[in-house]
Amino acid sequence: MKDFLLSTLFIGISIFVGNAQDFITVSYNDIEGSKEYITGNDYQKDLLLYSKTLELTHPYYADSVNVNALRSMTMLKYEDCAHVADHSTFRTHLQEMIYNLDDGHTQVATTSHNELIYPLYLMFDTKESAYVLAIEDDYKSALGKRVVLINDKPLSDIISKAHKLISGDNEIFKNNKLSNMLQKKSFWDMCGYHENCIRLTFEDSTSITIPATTAHDIVLEQLSLDFNSPTVPREVPFYYQIFDSLNICYLQFNICFDSLNYPQLGQRFDDFIEGMMAEVEAQSIQTLVVDVRNNGGGNSALCDLLLSYLTDFNQMKNMGCKVRMSELLLKFQPNMADVVMKDGSIPQQGELFDLWEVKRDDKQEPESPYRINQDPDKIFRGDVVFISGRGTYSSAGLLLTLARDNGIGTIIGETPGHRPSHYGDVLCFSLPNTGIKATVSCRYISRPNEQLNEEKELVPDVLLNLSDYTKPTDAAWDWIIEHYR
Repeated sequence: MKDFLLSTLFIGISIFVGNAQDFITVSYNDIEGSKEYITGNDYQKDLLLYSKTLELTHPYYADSVNVNALRSMTMLKYEDCAHVADHSTFRTHLQEMIYNLDDGHTQVATTSHNELIYPLYLMFDTKESAYVLAIEDDYKSALGKRVVLINDKPLSDIISKAHKLISGDNEIFKNNKLSNMLQKKSFWDMCGYHENCIRLTFEDSTSITIPATTAHDIVLEQLSLDFNSPTVPREVPFYYQIFDSLNICYLQFNICFDSLNYPQLGQRFDDFIEGMMAEVEAQSIQTLVVDVRNNGGGNSALCDLLLSYLTDFNQMKNMGCKVRMSELLLKFQPNMADVVMKDGSIPQQGELFDLWEVKRDDKQEPESPYRINQDPDKIFRGDVVFISGRGTYSSAGLLLTLARDNGIGTIIGETPGHRPSHYGDVLCFSLPNTGIKATVSCRYISRPNEQLNEEKELVPDVLLNLSDYTKPTDAAWDWIIEHYR
């Protein structure tokens, strides 16, 4: 149970984990035939290929102004890469090319086998404050202590510098990822710190020095997560419990995948939801709690299914979606080559087209593989409460965005790492000369209320700190009992 929370925190911030796509090695004749490529070292060559992949694939670079800025940056980085001697430094340059995209789905892999790590996990429960959630057993006296200095530098300085090496939707996302990156010696190498130990100084003026080691040599001790609450994370994709005396149904929705995506999960989400909602109706439950604080995303079709029981799905204001046509997209989704718009035009390479304006055959089967509720009598009419966490991301963040912009329920908890209007639909690729793996988004997904597109955060209606595990109870459940008992 203790290990489960840490594993769920990683879901939304590491798009390389559990991704079913292959990594396609990119190649462009015009780049590989250029003088810069032919005379460059391996890092310079892969820098050019990486930049070209961004330029041709990412929706941000459908704008020529942004392309010109990217090309200028690439030439500066090309000169810098003449002096690069290791992969860690090269990754730093690649990260600096994408951090300003505000896109958590466009990433450069930093993990390597047998990598040296510092055995600890810092939990950022505010934008500028973190405490020790897990650490090697030898240092367990530091559990729960707040960090003020790392390597004798203020934590705020570390955060500021690190954010320029992290591509992410917002500061919450970047801090989520930073919790993992602080463990890696390669990250500190990227930051210019090349020692084999890390020094933490705490609020109480005590400090510890932790040497780097390999993952198989450590045993982590973690703060107890045994809340006196039914909301303790469970090692299942989804779970519900009805509390008759409280007139509450609690749904823990941990990941947007089911047996349709991965047969080993054992249950379809529509079977699960239909059973839950039938019991809710039979017992006249008045409050439905949907807990997605640990949901890092997956298949958004599961969220559509849930929403169809909370509102009239056919009348719901939906997300906008624009797709960038590219060579890389067609390698992963060859059916996109047949796209024809309603006006008869055919999207060209590099063009950003509106997915909802694509001409469709009336005889096509519904896009969703799930049994979307079409019966208005089955729509839940009671109070809906969504619990949001810092790790809520991607499809789970989309669920909250649709709820907010359609006036469905109340959102409580923490501001998620998900940006309401965001980039997505990950394409995976690798660079041929260094073997470095990366991902790039090919869609821009805009919230129903497009006037708020520039907002980077979906702030809950009721803000609560859910990441302080030094507390004995769950603040979200306490709030719900107080307001909906």
